[in-house]
Amino acid sequence: MATRKTKIFIGAGLALILLVAVGAAFGGGRDETDAYSWDRITHGDIRETITASGEIQARTKISIGTSVMGEIKVLHVKDGQDVKAGDPLVTIDQERLKQGLNQAQAALEGVRQDAGRLKAGKTRAEENFTRMESLYRQGLISDEEYRQARLNRDTSALSFQSAEAAVQQSVANLASMKDSLSKSELRAPISGRVTGLKALKGETAIPGMSNLPGATLMVISDMSEIIAEIKVNESEVVRTRLGQTAQVTVESLPGRVFPGKVYEVATASEKIGQDANMYLVKVALDMKSQDVGSLRPGMSARAMVLTNEAKGVLRVPLQSVLEREGSMEDAQKKGLLSPENRNVAFVVKDGRATERTIKTGIANTQFIEVKDGLQENEKVLTGPVRKLKEMKEKATAKLRAKSDQELEEEAKKRKGQKP
Repeated sequence: MATRKTKIFIGAGLALILLVAVGAAFGGGRDETDAYSWDRITHGDIRETITASGEIQARTKISIGTSVMGEIKVLHVKDGQDVKAGDPLVTIDQERLKQGLNQAQAALEGVRQDAGRLKAGKTRAEENFTRMESLYRQGLISDEEYRQARLNRDTSALSFQSAEAAVQQSVANLASMKDSLSKSELRAPISGRVTGLKALKGETAIPGMSNLPGATLMVISDMSEIIAEIKVNESEVVRTRLGQTAQVTVESLPGRVFPGKVYEVATASEKIGQDANMYLVKVALDMKSQDVGSLRPGMSARAMVLTNEAKGVLRVPLQSVLEREGSMEDAQKKGLLSPENRNVAFVVKDGRATERTIKTGIANTQFIEVKDGLQENEKVLTGPVRKLKEMKEKATAKLRAKSDQELEEEAKKRKGQKP
């Protein structure tokens, strides 16, 4: 049976072994934590994209309003109904317009009769003046009689001119009344679908601007061409071009991706909030896509636009690239008034870090293209960012045992994903 002293020695030995094991475990983790993360420079593909939110709309849509005021007597369509160009949409009360048309016709007849009477008077006055002029030359009438005849001729001519003007005005008024009566029945200007129906039978249709209540009765949308209208930040719109490939997703149809192409980029911005300037970009969707017929105007959408692509280029992790302010001397050589920023990365060789100025190209959320300054398979530091910013030239850099790529592949294997 073991003595009490023997038990103490055995217990102390086990505790020492456990302490060494724990110390090694935590000490190794602490050393690994203090080390720099890193990765190798590789060749690969980079796709540069921008992502923005917006909504689904018809490429062609027309707000239907009225130019005549009146009660809506008949509403010929329902919301969501398909219509053809020329189909009746709304009939506005025509009684007042018909009465106005009758009055305009009567007024025209009246001024025409007046014009006829004044024309006859003008003819008589001219004939009388011709006769009186002949008598005056023969000395058979006085100067006063001659002047009176001439005055009657001129007055008759002016009266007839006024009557002709009144006839023209009445003709124009009649044409206007006919036009108003014809516009009391609104017809579809294009073939499409009734969207955003706001008119109700019995309401008063109000002519005017589309933002006035009651001015817009409905919208006709040509659903044969559907677009996504997205708002892109000013820092990204400069990379947007016509014809770029895009993919659009819609909140109400999760899992569906609708391909499309950029067909319009706004040249003027829209102010959002106090600082942000957003530009409207329109993406035309491929109408052959599955489920595209399920889209409706106003649906929330999110689009990813492929702005650039580079295949088989030298690339480094995005977090390995730092920005440094250049020297004033270099700025002066280039004719600049202030130093320009430059991109750098820390390359590790033989346990020491060297800062390299690099020339970069396009980038995505993971990698950035390197056009000059680095070579394939070199090791670059990727973090932590705070330590990288404080890194000095030729400083000692202890690296983690595995690269970022190796750690990522291991994590994917643990989750059952392909590396």
